[in-house]
Amino acid sequence: MNLSVANSGDPIPQAAIARLFQPFTRDEIRPSQQGLGLGLYIASEIARAHGGQLEARSDQNETRFTFRMPLNTPEVARQPS
Repeated sequence: MNLSVANSGDPIPQAAIARLFQPFTRDEIRPSQQGLGLGLYIASEIARAHGGQLEARSDQNETRFTFRMPLNTPEVARQPS
C-alpha cells in the first residue's frame, strides 16, 4: 500500500532530504519555523516499526511524502475435502 501527500512550494534541498527523518533537525533545515523537528522522525519510526517506510522527494514541481506499507495477505486455511 502506498499513500502520498504532495504540495508545491520551494523545494527541499537534497542535503536536507538526507537528514529529514532524523530527530531535532528542523532548526538546520528551516530555522524560521517553530517546533522540535520530531514529527517526521516519529512518523518514520512508526512506519518502520510496522515494516513500512516513509520517504520524501522534492523538486521544482512538488514536494511529495510517500508512506509505503507491505500488505500481508493472510493465507486461507485449506480445509481437507
